[in-house]
Amino acid sequence: MSFDLIIIGAGFAGLTAANRAAELGLKPLVLEASSEELYRCNSRFSTGSLHVAFQTPWTEPATLTKSIIDNTDGIARQDLAEAIGANAARTIDWLKHQGAAFEDHPRRTDHMPMLSPLREMRAGLDWEGGGANALLQKLGQQLIERGGELRRGTRAQKLLRQDGKISGVEIVTEQGSQTLSSESVVVADGGFQANPEYVKQHIGPEISQLQCRNAGTGVGDGMRMATEIGAAAVGLDSFYGHVLSRDAMINEKLWPYPQVDLICATSIVVDENGQRFADEGLGGISIANAIARLENPLSATAIFDSRVWEDAKTTDNVPPNPSLPDAGGTIIEAATLRELADAANINPAGLSATIALYNEHVAYSASEPLSPVRTQSTYAAQPILDPPFYAIPICAGITVTSGGLSVNGKGQVMDTNDQPIAGLYAAGSTVGGLEGGPRSAYVGGLIKSFCIGLLAAETIATGHGSP
Repeated sequence: MSFDLIIIGAGFAGLTAANRAAELGLKPLVLEASSEELYRCNSRFSTGSLHVAFQTPWTEPATLTKSIIDNTDGIARQDLAEAIGANAARTIDWLKHQGAAFEDHPRRTDHMPMLSPLREMRAGLDWEGGGANALLQKLGQQLIERGGELRRGTRAQKLLRQDGKISGVEIVTEQGSQTLSSESVVVADGGFQANPEYVKQHIGPEISQLQCRNAGTGVGDGMRMATEIGAAAVGLDSFYGHVLSRDAMINEKLWPYPQVDLICATSIVVDENGQRFADEGLGGISIANAIARLENPLSATAIFDSRVWEDAKTTDNVPPNPSLPDAGGTIIEAATLRELADAANINPAGLSATIALYNEHVAYSASEPLSPVRTQSTYAAQPILDPPFYAIPICAGITVTSGGLSVNGKGQVMDTNDQPIAGLYAAGSTVGGLEGGPRSAYVGGLIKSFCIGLLAAETIATGHGSP
């Protein structure tokens, strides 16, 4: 059985590539491993914010490209960064043409387009009424109307090549294995955040030491299949995620929200010895990665005072004060730092010394730099002075891995010699080379899905003679 193109994965990346290809006259087949009609995937669970390195997609293209390169400290692939910068605004226009609606979030002032209707934005997981779920269903329906096909309950297990070119996919269903022929395949099955072996190998901790802040479906099949035939994988050692209450690991009401990012970014995070181990001023994504790199990722605690806790009523989309304790999250409160350390099982002498040095640094910015350094360009450090004092046992919540297949600005997968593998493409969180680096930079999962999905489909259509 032969198709114009086969797409592995029915999240936003796969359905975008499929719909754009169908618009251009091709007949795509999308393979989805789950047999459920409302299959679990990160796209469906998404909050729906469409940004490029935290800038609006209609920012001047050169500025977007520079932001991607700068945020990753130069490790991002130049042609791919340029392609995202040049096509981000067009991607929003295309989505609107598909029926997507956008609105500002009432708690945000950055005017990032967010898929409408907005999620309820409460503690716990609330995806059913959100714009991401609605758009995913709409794209699936439109694909069928445009002559494409979506097969659920079908897992790709092997990419096939003949004479150096992609020739199809070997699949497995309840009925057994089968071979599907196509000269073009798009890998769009997400990252490997739900694969214990890959997480341990590339990121470091046991997956049981992280809160899986995701749909649990990204197991890296696409990356595995592609690397088996010579594809290059890049930037596998970091992830996009957030800092959560450690209770989220046993209390489903505490993920994916509320996050503890802003509390951590304005105060300090310490290990069981009371020592800082991260530059908190880099924000929650960087802190979550730093927690995951600890010898014991379940030993981290956020330490802050009453002023920061009061600010936590208004300074996040889902304010942790009071949503975190209301949903069953642990908040340790004490009149003195010694009492706080004892209650939180932290070395009192170590915590006291850390806070004294930190407070001195905050008060006298010209003093000797902290170690680790404390960036203040985005989040101002708040002293820990005003009782009562607070501690929140925290964990790293992993949403999606940042690295993946090396892809150029046309959506083509590159081999280990940085040459395109004929007929092989990738989009979405399967793609590496845009995020990560020493600060665990994040470009945006949705823009990677929608924009690269468009580019891959258009490259394939051009090869088929479409305009």
